[in-house]
Amino acid sequence: MGDTTIFRVLAFVHPAWMVTTLVMAVATARLGLEIRRRRMNGRPIGGRLRTRHLRFGKRTLLMVAIGFVAGPLSMVVLRGRDPFDSLHGILGIIVLGLFAWTGWSGRALAAGDREARDIHRIAAASSVAAAMLAAVAGFILLP
Repeated sequence: MGDTTIFRVLAFVHPAWMVTTLVMAVATARLGLEIRRRRMNGRPIGGRLRTRHLRFGKRTLLMVAIGFVAGPLSMVVLRGRDPFDSLHGILGIIVLGLFAWTGWSGRALAAGDREARDIHRIAAASSVAAAMLAAVAGFILLP
């Protein structure tokens, strides 16, 4: 296997990581929607569901952060391009900010700030939607 082939294979690490991250984000959102559904219907949420949502959320945030670092590294080291020289790169910055906002509002919500519910819901939906858009924008960058 030549150097070119290795670099070509390595160029798929970031996209694969981010697809996995997006799947985690959607799974986390589904758990959050189940919490909301139960609360709206007057049913008990249960600590187990809340704990699972928090655990998935924290892992997703970590995965987004790792992917955000890996993307520009991939552009510079594996492709010889400027790290944010694409729509995908700009959207990546926005996605990172939205996920940070989701985490911040989720932390406030977990601490008992009920006013953070709407902010958290909007931030989470925006994060997932922007991440999906960034994924589509990244198709052109695939080797």
